[in-house]
Amino acid sequence: MNVLIVDDKPENLYLLRTLLVAKGYEVTEAVNGEQALACAHQTPPDLIVSDILMPVMDGFALCRTWKADTRLKSIPFVFYTATYTEPKDKEFALNLGADLFLVKPQEIQVFLCEIEKVLTTKEKQDQPKEHPIEVNEEDFYRQYNVRLVNKLEDKIEEIAQKNRALASKELALYEANARLEKRVAQRTRELETVNKEMEAFNYSVSHDLRAPLRRIDGFSQALWEEYADQLGEQGQDYLQRICRAVGHMGELINGMLELSRLNHSELMRESVNLSALAEAEITRLREAEPDREVEVYIRPNVIVEGDRRLLGIVFDNLLDNAWKFTAKTIQPYIEFGVTEREGETAYFITDNGAGFDMQNVDKLFGAFQRLHTPEAFPGIGIGLASVARSIHRHGGRVWAEGEIDKGATFYFVL
Repeated sequence: MNVLIVDDKPENLYLLRTLLVAKGYEVTEAVNGEQALACAHQTPPDLIVSDILMPVMDGFALCRTWKADTRLKSIPFVFYTATYTEPKDKEFALNLGADLFLVKPQEIQVFLCEIEKVLTTKEKQDQPKEHPIEVNEEDFYRQYNVRLVNKLEDKIEEIAQKNRALASKELALYEANARLEKRVAQRTRELETVNKEMEAFNYSVSHDLRAPLRRIDGFSQALWEEYADQLGEQGQDYLQRICRAVGHMGELINGMLELSRLNHSELMRESVNLSALAEAEITRLREAEPDREVEVYIRPNVIVEGDRRLLGIVFDNLLDNAWKFTAKTIQPYIEFGVTEREGETAYFITDNGAGFDMQNVDKLFGAFQRLHTPEAFPGIGIGLASVARSIHRHGGRVWAEGEIDKGATFYFVL
């Protein structure tokens, strides 16, 4: 038994072909009514299963032409459709001469059983089936247009419902955006208020705290110069501690002000030669300690777009740290280079100095955080915080890897 299946959707043809071949039928395929007629004239099938909504020639026109063809009209015609599903659609199809009208989707066994019934009925008939109702051309087009208009109206209503749903979603999105913009504006005002408070605080730190510190430092110096001999050894030690504490407090104030300026200064992007920044800082460090022998490698001509002042702060602090923490290393080595991390261009400064415990890596970039004692390596713990803020101002990130007594590597991306 050969079955001709007609459908413009490949997935529907595949499903029908799979079901019918598994049942033992031979299958011929067509994608529209015109192609189906050509196939049938070449090799008449034992049964045709056709969709209705198709290009070129749809199922209704195919059925009417099929039943008017003396060579084909005795071959059972089955409609299998998911579009034309109304009772009037079925009535029109049967009036055209269709032998069976099935609505998609059907259960597999039900579909195959109905196909087998049609074929069995055909074999038992001595004469070709004649449909009792004659549909003339005028009546055909009238009913055909009615069916088509109904489908168009249904489709228009479906589209209208989708448009209403879309409009509702767009309105909800607009309202959500409006609420978000309102929250953003409110948050911006709050941040502006906080920034103004921070600026006021910085002013207070700069003036109100520095003034008493200067007085303490001044009277301490006067006490040392005029009464040092009368204080005795212990008194002189106390006075020196006071002077050192005042100096340290001054450094902390300077560090706080520097961090504040990093947050508020305007970002000025330009082409910056990072290699030149590194070389300038190494030159300064060598001039400060001419007796130290440190092997340094700087990758040449590393050019980026960024703020020259902020990137200068990055290199000053990272190279200063590398120089400082290799002070007790036998053969100190410092390198600036470029690598790739997770698909990004990463810049790094590495050394073979004191290193650090990776368990404390989260503390590295916090303000006033220190992993070494001031006696071992001097500093107030503001340098890496300045590095982090400078990199973050560029929309980048910075991280570090290290091991105790084996050195440290600081990476950053812009």
